[in-house]
Amino acid sequence: MGIQQDALAVAAAISDPVPRIVSTPNTTLELVCGIFNEATKEWETTAVVKELTGEDEEALAALDADDDLLYAQYMAALLKRSVVTIGNIKVSEKPDVIDALILGDRDSLFLATVRATYGESREYEINCPHCKKSNDVLIEMSEFPVKKPKGNPQEPLVVTLRNGTKQKFRLVSGKDSQTVGKKAKSIPEQNTILISRCAIWDDDSKPADVEKWAKGLGMKDRAMIIDKLLEAQPGPEIKEVEAHCAHCEKPFPIALNWASLLFG
Repeated sequence: MGIQQDALAVAAAISDPVPRIVSTPNTTLELVCGIFNEATKEWETTAVVKELTGEDEEALAALDADDDLLYAQYMAALLKRSVVTIGNIKVSEKPDVIDALILGDRDSLFLATVRATYGESREYEINCPHCKKSNDVLIEMSEFPVKKPKGNPQEPLVVTLRNGTKQKFRLVSGKDSQTVGKKAKSIPEQNTILISRCAIWDDDSKPADVEKWAKGLGMKDRAMIIDKLLEAQPGPEIKEVEAHCAHCEKPFPIALNWASLLFG
């Protein structure tokens, strides 16, 4: 899989990858969806994270050596180490709650983990692609845009199929992403798995074979469902950050990904 190797590749121009802690991080955040607590019948949305330690770093490095480990599995393993609580749920006692998070909440917790570990800002030494001179560039975690939810992510997403049927869906979770990565060998198979896993049924209407039902949908309906699920997924987005060279004053983009934020 090479998560840490991916970070090194993305940050190839960074000559000093050791980050500097700039400010005291906030380790509490509000999730947009959260986890439904079956015991209390309420949604738990307040999460607390902690900084990663050397012990965590060694454990994650051991996982990184597994070429068959999926990115979604790696993210889950990381968050099971850094997330302390989600509401009244202790992650150390119920680690599977991490897998039940929607992707947007998972990514928000990852960004919160980066903040808790390094601070609100990270400083990189980057060579300008124009003049090749070194620049100290400060990346603020707040620079990354956050996609707002459309509607209430705790409520089912209703999609009207071409035959007039209104089908309910929940948003894609980390566990769905892991299952897709393990089982699907093509994009159509990915779509079948996501559609079948995310569909919500009344007890008396659920098909005996949900994957067969998903395969039997028209291609136009399937494409519409996947588009709706992707469109409805909120959360932070990692995009290029623009910097200006202190020497030649020319702008240049800094391409970061999730891995480079933590390991770069």
